[in-house]
Amino acid sequence: MVRALLVRVSIFLVAMLFAASLSIVSLTTVADQPDDSPLIGFDFENGLYSNGSVVISGFIEDEVKPSIVHWDIGPSSSLFGGEISSSLEEIDVSGSRASWAWSITLEDSEVESISPCTCYVWVTVQSEMGQTWMASRVIFLGETAKSAIIVDSPEHGEWAHGLILASGWSMYPMKWNPPELRIFAEPASSSVDACSEEADSDIATHLSVVSPEGDFSESINVSGLSDGWHSLYFENYDPSGVTYAQECTVIRVNNIAPVISIEGLEHSFERTADISFDASASDDPVWGREGMHFMWVLRKPSHSGQTPLQITMGEDKGTLTIPGDSSGDFTLSLTVTDAGGVSSTTVREITIENVIPTAIASLDGTPIEDGSRMKLSPGSEWTLDASFSEDSENDLSGLRCVWKIDNQPVFEGCARTLSWPSYAGDEAILTLDVIDDDDEYGTISVLLVHPEASEPLPYPLLVLVVSTLFLLSAVFLRYRSGEDAASIPKWNPEDEG
Repeated sequence: MVRALLVRVSIFLVAMLFAASLSIVSLTTVADQPDDSPLIGFDFENGLYSNGSVVISGFIEDEVKPSIVHWDIGPSSSLFGGEISSSLEEIDVSGSRASWAWSITLEDSEVESISPCTCYVWVTVQSEMGQTWMASRVIFLGETAKSAIIVDSPEHGEWAHGLILASGWSMYPMKWNPPELRIFAEPASSSVDACSEEADSDIATHLSVVSPEGDFSESINVSGLSDGWHSLYFENYDPSGVTYAQECTVIRVNNIAPVISIEGLEHSFERTADISFDASASDDPVWGREGMHFMWVLRKPSHSGQTPLQITMGEDKGTLTIPGDSSGDFTLSLTVTDAGGVSSTTVREITIENVIPTAIASLDGTPIEDGSRMKLSPGSEWTLDASFSEDSENDLSGLRCVWKIDNQPVFEGCARTLSWPSYAGDEAILTLDVIDDDDEYGTISVLLVHPEASEPLPYPLLVLVVSTLFLLSAVFLRYRSGEDAASIPKWNPEDEG
């Protein structure tokens, strides 16, 4: 019976928040503006003892007078109580909000009817819109031995990972041994099943054991707990069961970081279209995708260093597009934070490669071939046109054309008129550089011949002429040698005698 009663106490109190200082308690509000929440205060500390009639009082601070104020008293559920809205009395305060005093008197007969009792006093404020706030204090009535626990944090349903703060108030009205507050957790299949029954601290792994005599505040490590719903128990341990008390609050353990999944190109050529990345398939293995927050940061280390070029964040930002018209090496980092505040980060290296321009030009409508030789047509001016040079679509409109004569820049512009330079001879090298916004360029060159320059004999013809002359010379020399031989007299031995 005792344990069943304690279970009911636990379930009733898990939604409450208590402050432990200055006898002022403020509960979590469902109002949209926390500053508008009423402040419920008490004029007595937790653990007030009474064996007879007792006056319980406090105050409510708010912008307007509360519509409904109700009080209750009991060990788990209310044994009796009532509405005290009509008895509120406004009091002078120095703050910006008004304050109203409330007071409850428990007569001897009322105290006797519920004694001995480790009782909770609940004060509930309700607004005209139906919003409610609640605060509580513990009083010991009569010769009660049962201890009491109030859990301030973690709150009911709070996310928990790593180290969390467990705080509240605990007291034994009677002590046989040093106080021992055990804090431990048990997994639950759902929020409904969590805290639905008592747990045995003798067979549980304790997250912490403290010896409180009033307020307590303890940092506990929940990193060893599996992800999911858990019942977090606070137990005033007593093997005899006389002073035993146990409270429970529901927590959502979230130690596992989200798993990030990104789809998108890591290499691309410059283009006018954006480049898309999709991380919407990122997931928390236990708690799912709901409530995930995405933060994308784009940097360009090769140009701007670590200064972000683009930051995009939000719960609906599972996809991202970046401009595809700027070449370079980029880093794209994505941090995904799940609903419980645990995050993962991944960094992608992205290269957007520049397309080098292709220089295409014509001279008086005749295409210029790189490395060729062109004799200019008669005249003093000739039309140059490089407007058909090629590049990626995003760079076409910004291409620069630089024309050079014998490697000296003479014109800039893709459509120009050529006049023969005075310093050039009969031949000159014309070069075109087509430059994009990354200062990369394509180039072509051609040897130009002035229209008045005399054409040298073609090499094959020159070879033929030389060969012919050589042949004729050889024939002529052979003929001459034959004539000379015929004119020399021959020696006859008979003539000597």
